[in-house]
Order: sequence, then C-alpha cells, then structure tokens
Amino acid sequence: MADSTWETLVSHLVEASDEEVSAEDVTPGTSLREDLDLGSLQAITLVMDLEENFGIVVEDEELEKLETVGDLADLIEGKLEQKPPEDG
Repeated sequence: MADSTWETLVSHLVEASDEEVSAEDVTPGTSLREDLDLGSLQAITLVMDLEENFGIVVEDEELEKLETVGDLADLIEGKLEQKPPEDG
C-alpha cells in the first residue's frame, strides 16, 4: 500500500476511534473492534468517509469480514487496483 494511502487510512481510523490512540499505535495487526473500539455506527461512518476519500465502494458483506487494520488496508488496496483509471 502506498504510504499516502496508509497515512490517510490511519488518520481516518484515529479520528473514528473512541480510544486514545495515536497514528504510531496503528499497525496492520491492530484490531478494529478491540484495539480501536469501533462499533457498528463508527465503522459505517468510517467506511463512508473512506469511500468518499478513495472513490471506492465497500459492500456490507465486505465490511462484516474486516477484523484488523490490515484487512481494511488490503480491501482498499484491492479496490483501488480494480478502479478504472480516471480520464483527464
């Protein structure tokens, strides 16, 4: 994952978390639920923000399978790779 994509993801996660967590604390193995204490509403809001930021769509079924920050990063990376290039 590109550094800027990772940094954007981590920034959104830190903002969405109810826990006192810093960007340096977030690793691919960080649990979305236990370590970041993301509940359902926070997860939905987070995903909506990420969809808007990255121009992707995350299905409900995909969201339910995510357990770690690494899972979420892999999902975003895969979606970005599948995304058609923008005309410009």
